[in-house]
Amino acid sequence: MSAVARLRDPAHRPAWFADLAMLPALLLLVVVLSFLTDGLLTASNLTNVLSQSAVVAIAAIGATFVILTGGIDLSTGSVIGAGGVAGAWIITSTGSMALGIVAGLATGMLIGLLIGQVVARLNVVPFAVTLAGLYVVSGCTTLLSHGRTIAPVPAGFVRFSIDGPGGVPYSVWVALVLYVLAQIALTRTVWGRRVLHVGANPEVARISGVNVVRTRTSVYMVAGLFSAAAGMVLTSGLAGAGAGMGGPLLLNVVGAVVLGGTSLAGGRGSLLRTGIGVLFLGFLANGMSLLGLQSYDQQMVTGCFIFVAASADGILRWLRRRSAAS
Repeated sequence: MSAVARLRDPAHRPAWFADLAMLPALLLLVVVLSFLTDGLLTASNLTNVLSQSAVVAIAAIGATFVILTGGIDLSTGSVIGAGGVAGAWIITSTGSMALGIVAGLATGMLIGLLIGQVVARLNVVPFAVTLAGLYVVSGCTTLLSHGRTIAPVPAGFVRFSIDGPGGVPYSVWVALVLYVLAQIALTRTVWGRRVLHVGANPEVARISGVNVVRTRTSVYMVAGLFSAAAGMVLTSGLAGAGAGMGGPLLLNVVGAVVLGGTSLAGGRGSLLRTGIGVLFLGFLANGMSLLGLQSYDQQMVTGCFIFVAASADGILRWLRRRSAAS
């Protein structure tokens, strides 16, 4: 069978082929916006798109693992703020960037552990737990920071989001490396296979010997870790950190995962899909800015795209059930 024939036959398509389903839509978006705007595909603007997408890209890695288990994490924005504030406070207090980064990441992991334990061990609906986490974490961060911005951070830390090899900021290269490592963890490790099994069918996974509670807890810890890492990158870009700085990013983080094609029902998705979703939202936001659309117009357009993607996922699942029943 030829390579073209294998791609046409669903039974013989390689696994990565399905992960590229959103790629034509991304390319179409770029082509359309390039005709409607000036300067979209210039080197400086492309670097700008990648740089602005780095924070969402990193946080979306953790969100992907959570959604793959059939969960949701609405506390992402608050954890971004908490990780950034914790890291910035240690950096400004001690002058050590290394200690600050460790403190920020540890803060995110601790929050993820607490949320994961409530979701997995007490079997509470993730939506309710993470919604509560959103408010509690944001409130605690605001209280501990006295509602002020922790700044300034050292110039060396700020350069992380400005300078880099080939004129591309280090934050973009870090996001790329993290995506590669996360995809390997998902597809090439026992833990990654357990995440997919739990998302596909937790009862079958439990019967097969998978510790469902531990697996579900671990994905929220991973989400907290990556949200905090995104918070540190955002702190570098803003040269400071505030409790509310991650709040506006929640829609884009979850939206990138959904747009990429990761199923909200769990068990189906990949980091490649999420990466394409991040780029789609990045180019969409950049193109709308170049067109001069107001922020509320941009929110409506972004929301419409996410709504269509989520609806398509639901329709596909309905068609599969109909096909299996017939």
